[in-house]
Amino acid sequence: MKWYAVAHPGLEPVVARELSSLGVTGTLHPGGVRFEATLEAGAALLPMLRTPSRVLLELVEGPAAASDQLVSLTRRVQWKLYLPPDAQVEVQASVKTSRIHFREAAEKKVLHHVRESLKGPRVVDRERRPTVTQRIALRIEDDKATLSLDAGGGDLLHFRGWRTEQGPASLRENLAAAMLYAAGWNGDEPLVDPFCGSGTIPIEAALLASGRSPFVRRTFALNEWPTLKKLKLTPGVARPVTVPILGYDRDSRVLAAATANARRAGVSVAFAQREVIDLGPPGPGGLVIANPPYGKRLGEGSEGRAYAEFGETLRGRFEGWRVLFLAPDSALAAKVHRDAERLLFFSNGGVRVGMYALEVR
Repeated sequence: MKWYAVAHPGLEPVVARELSSLGVTGTLHPGGVRFEATLEAGAALLPMLRTPSRVLLELVEGPAAASDQLVSLTRRVQWKLYLPPDAQVEVQASVKTSRIHFREAAEKKVLHHVRESLKGPRVVDRERRPTVTQRIALRIEDDKATLSLDAGGGDLLHFRGWRTEQGPASLRENLAAAMLYAAGWNGDEPLVDPFCGSGTIPIEAALLASGRSPFVRRTFALNEWPTLKKLKLTPGVARPVTVPILGYDRDSRVLAAATANARRAGVSVAFAQREVIDLGPPGPGGLVIANPPYGKRLGEGSEGRAYAEFGETLRGRFEGWRVLFLAPDSALAAKVHRDAERLLFFSNGGVRVGMYALEVR
């Protein structure tokens, strides 16, 4: 079966790298990575994926230059295999260069025929109540349509279930995981986050190092698909984390949130209140990974100060360490180190952000 892992624009290679680490070969497309896996294998893969924003099961594709063709395409899917009779269904469409101009009309038409297909005799499961939105993605481009089911449901996959407290302009959890994959960090070296905020990067790092799913108390849409009802997903055995994972911030309030988030995630991270200029390494080498404050997180008159102090600390105390950090432009990145190399660009909260890497020598 065909699956599509949706990526933040610019992070497609990182999503492909994660899939490769899990033994899956994918093909890069603008906005995501397409791969093939059985229904059971895809279902088992979903709880372990950290970097995509959605994972779609592509059910059918074909010409859709007119509404009758779209209806015919919708009717080709055996929806009862995937949607329980009382499913909470929504359709979200994207339309580009198509003779079907009205997105909302296309959504209503597909939804109507999906609901019609679910009618008929049914066995009521009194122990089950629909808890997840079953989201159908309709993509129409160049008069060709693809209908897909969102395996995660209505919520994006950065909603892990453990981050209920956060600071201003916090980094999404899947973007934090993408930074770890871009850095090639797999839990075998110390990690320091000098601007940890509510703990997103260190907590994602601890979950990755332990080999555990990043999701806590989250139900996926595919957990309710009738065709997967008998599938039992067994969680893997967590590995012990043998390296220090440290998170620092100057704000005691966000550190309290970070501690609470780590507790909900079931991981151990050492958080401490400290200015970036006062930091020191816990050993001779490792990874410094950071999302320094910019945009909404910058106070009045502080433009560039955090980056300059970050760079001064790295050059003075972290010789032999690898560094990966975010910056909205090359000028700020140069304040950290003139040798910082931009690996890629992506969008974070509507702001184009670069991911920069260097080795402190």
